[in-house]
Amino acid sequence: MRRFKLALLYLVVLFFASSLSFAQFSYQATILKVSDGDTVWVLMDGRRVKLRLLGIDTPEKFKSKKLVRDAQECGVSQGYIKNLGQEATHYAKSLLHKGQKVGVVVYGTGHYGRTLALIYLPDGTCYNERIVRDGYSCVYKYRGQKSKELPQDEWVRLNQLLEEARKNHVGLWGKYYNVMECLCR
Repeated sequence: MRRFKLALLYLVVLFFASSLSFAQFSYQATILKVSDGDTVWVLMDGRRVKLRLLGIDTPEKFKSKKLVRDAQECGVSQGYIKNLGQEATHYAKSLLHKGQKVGVVVYGTGHYGRTLALIYLPDGTCYNERIVRDGYSCVYKYRGQKSKELPQDEWVRLNQLLEEARKNHVGLWGKYYNVMECLCR
């Protein structure tokens, strides 16, 4: 009987844990600062919150291990990758302005303690989808796989938008096709 209760308890915990993996909470927020194409600071519920924008991965603009690795793997200089990162940041700043009210859907906290979220622009457009569609971001992968926080339907949508941007040579895919091909694999 004790084993049965433990097994039942385990199944209940497993059920709730799996249903929470895609838990989402919606907020209204104010843009405070765009750090780069996939990281934004907002004022949300009276606190400053650093958002890691879920499902997207823009080229690096700051010195980091990832910048070094990306430059080596793609056969270009770190400065070259930083240039792409600056272009992605410029694009982000063209859509996300200090003081702007946006919708934020939070999916939890990432590895570095940043809040994982989708941002919705005032017109209802999902910023995360738009930056991929317009060719300034790859779809984020963790060790080559979909991040566990991102719902499957959003993963599929982002990859469709990435393929369209790639095929149509829009955004960074226009000037830096080979490097974007390398970064987005």
